[in-house]
Amino acid sequence: MKKIIFILHLSIFYSFSQNTVGTIVNTENALNGYTLFSPRTFSTPSYTYLINNCGEIVNQWSSQFSAFGNDYISEDGSLYSAHLDNQSTLNLPGTTGRIEKKDWNNNLLWGFTYSDTDFSFHHDFSVLPNGNILLIVAQRRTAAQAQEKGANPNIITNSSDLYEEKIIEIKPIGIDDAEIVWEWSLWDHLIQDIDDTKSNFGVVLDHPELLNINYNLTEGNWVHANAIDYNSSLDQIILNSRNLNELYIIDHSTTIAEASSHTGGNSGKGGDFLYRWGNPAAYNQGTNQDQKSFGQHTANWIPTGFPDEGKIMFFNNGGDRAFSSIDIITPPIDQNGNYANTPNTSFLPITAEWSYTNQTNPQDFFARILSGAYRLPNGNTFITYGTAGILFEVDANFNTVWKYINPVSSDSLTFSQGDDPNGMSTTIFRARKYDVDYIGFSGKDLTPSGHIEQNPIPENCSLFNSLSTVDFEASLDFSIFPNPSSRTIHIINPKQRRYTIELYNSHGSKMNLKLINDTVDISTVNPGFYIIKITSENQSFTKKIIKQ
Repeated sequence: MKKIIFILHLSIFYSFSQNTVGTIVNTENALNGYTLFSPRTFSTPSYTYLINNCGEIVNQWSSQFSAFGNDYISEDGSLYSAHLDNQSTLNLPGTTGRIEKKDWNNNLLWGFTYSDTDFSFHHDFSVLPNGNILLIVAQRRTAAQAQEKGANPNIITNSSDLYEEKIIEIKPIGIDDAEIVWEWSLWDHLIQDIDDTKSNFGVVLDHPELLNINYNLTEGNWVHANAIDYNSSLDQIILNSRNLNELYIIDHSTTIAEASSHTGGNSGKGGDFLYRWGNPAAYNQGTNQDQKSFGQHTANWIPTGFPDEGKIMFFNNGGDRAFSSIDIITPPIDQNGNYANTPNTSFLPITAEWSYTNQTNPQDFFARILSGAYRLPNGNTFITYGTAGILFEVDANFNTVWKYINPVSSDSLTFSQGDDPNGMSTTIFRARKYDVDYIGFSGKDLTPSGHIEQNPIPENCSLFNSLSTVDFEASLDFSIFPNPSSRTIHIINPKQRRYTIELYNSHGSKMNLKLINDTVDISTVNPGFYIIKITSENQSFTKKIIKQ
């Protein structure tokens, strides 16, 4: 893997006043990594980009289907991406229909559309460790079916539909097919308190493990699930509901039969909710004043090994609150994966334990739809400000340490550096950022190949590294001379330690040079700045050199 390790300590903060698109802010406190995103152009071909912190493209993929903007790089370097192939007639924003898997070189390995007149894959997916994939699926239910579940007949009339939210687990087959190996349906876990002739009649506040079908029942798309995440250590799933302002956790260890019931699985609760959070009024355990989630997106567990591991982060869009936040909660879970809840009370915590908002004026950061947030391995938080087409990273003190403005409009116009994108649609559904050491990049060519925007100003940006920046001359173990040099560099190794040496250019590309008798011949490389890296006894030292 070719790592970005160019170090330039002129200052700790770079803000590029000339830049109007692409990288706007880049500091040495940003995670040294690569950002994955798809501009929402709704045209074909569509493109997905992997960029470094200077906005340079290190890889890209294309599809003959419009990109939805939900992408993921697996540990083998394959790209999974959601695309628009909606074959349904559902009135559901975010209906995608298709998922594709491509290798690093953009070869289509597998593509599958799960969409027909009365159902469709929509919004989000999660790739499981075994290669299976969880999809969110909406399916039409008739008014008669909804009323049999106790839906208010004054709202769901004979001419109405109601959309059931499902999760299906598919096993890819061949290059264009899949087998459903597990499924869960919200339809099996409903309660209502208006019609005692129906089988699911009950006291809502006594059953927080079930969803009140009549809460906020104003349209067919009354749940609008928009995010899914999987926790392999718990074998549990988060499902996020934008319209009900809640997130739900369910047990994935069940059989299909158990998932449709109220018993079985590791939890013993079948497919019922193990936990829910964000809006206690939805199960009659609070009022609107107790609501903490507002049209949220991208609920996800913080991965093991990351700061705040095991907690849940989500992008709290804000709704009528009119400002957005990134929130973290810690569910009350024990070592066996069980969630504590005192009867006749709401699920804890009462409020988020950590929140990010705009520090100057909260209303200046407001995305009513789209958007997402993820914790990064260095403790920073990576945020997609979807409606504005802005990606940015904040540190633990809420300082913006990296910022990027999408240079592609929804009508596929690519801006030039200096253009003002304000007033243009440059939306992004969601983006992710990966550390340079992510295993999916192992053995991959990450040589930069230009910028997305036209007429870039590459000298506006420098790349920093996340490796040790110990000067090996200060270590007294190694030194070099001469520096600058036009032909050769000599390594002084007074302790006669075994070592290896690598040379990188300013773009982080490794140079194909050899060490012979403690001497490196640099006569064939172009003049400029380079980084020399010496590794000895599991310790690395780096030094900036100049080729004259």
